Amino acid sequence: CLEIGGASSFGAPGLVGVYAALPSATASTVADVLSSAVTAIPSSDVIERAKALAKADAVFALDGDSQTLASAMAASVLESGTYGGAAALAASYDSITAADVAAAYTAMLKSKPSMAAVGDIASVPYHATVASRFS
Repeated sequence: CLEIGGASSFGAPGLVGVYAALPSATASTVADVLSSAVTAIPSSDVIERAKALAKADAVFALDGDSQTLASAMAASVLESGTYGGAAALAASYDSITAADVAAAYTAMLKSKPSMAAVGDIASVPYHATVASRFS
């Protein structure tokens, strides 16, 4: 997970993004920092930590109420056709390799980024300037 003061990340299949709320005077600097963070392939240590945190979050979610468990079971069945429980869920996170993450980053960096700004955009860099960092 990307953690920069005032910035957050989000993701969905085929979609990765970051956003920040900031004073307009710092827009260019923050765009530089976010671009650098998003385009740098994470180290093995960061990948292992992220896997452990995501795995813990997913497994602990199974320990919630019955609605949470039913939702997790349904998602698993829809995705893989079976529900293997906490052990299978943990194994799916363990199977992610640094090469998998590098391949995902490579694919992401080949796509054209989108950009939006709201408010005083005088200091926001042009889209082409930001997009050039992804090629």
